[in-house]
Amino acid sequence: MTIVLSVSVVVTAVLVFLLLGSQIEMYRLIEQIRKHGGLVDRPQPIEIAKVGEPPSSAGLPAELDSAAAAIALLLSDKCANCRSIAASLDGSVPPDVLLVIAAQDPAIDPDLTLSYDLDPNRTIIDPAARVWDELGINTSPVAVVVKHGRLTRATTVPSTRQLDVLRKSLQDEELHDIGKPSSLKGSDPR
Repeated sequence: MTIVLSVSVVVTAVLVFLLLGSQIEMYRLIEQIRKHGGLVDRPQPIEIAKVGEPPSSAGLPAELDSAAAAIALLLSDKCANCRSIAASLDGSVPPDVLLVIAAQDPAIDPDLTLSYDLDPNRTIIDPAARVWDELGINTSPVAVVVKHGRLTRATTVPSTRQLDVLRKSLQDEELHDIGKPSSLKGSDPR
């Protein structure tokens, strides 16, 4: 009886080991398929005009000129990823994010904030895509990072998860900058 039980335990352990190995291999294959198909969720840096200038010079609200850290998220009404990101926000635009929606299709309702249930105080409709033109951007969705009232960089935002990662890294940078004497205005390094 003990031999039968021992053999069944060993056989079960071998089967579990084989099943775990096949599952790991399946996940590796899925990752390879995503890479080959261009479905990898990685943001790409984008060069923008007006780096180092105040955001208002690119048509963004003047309130960003005094922001310590903020993100202007540029979305288009023609982009499926943009619609997905807007829908996933579910009406709650984070306080450090300003949405700029380019409504390039005149057949679409001009008040896209209602369509996506977005906070109208944190959303700007840009029907002529002026912000895109000023920054020299021709893709979407794009996050434009503002630090200390200046445009610093831009990156694609392929998903809401990547927007959260960017927000977290910006918050971490801000916490790191607080400890530096150079971040204090009027401080004397002596």
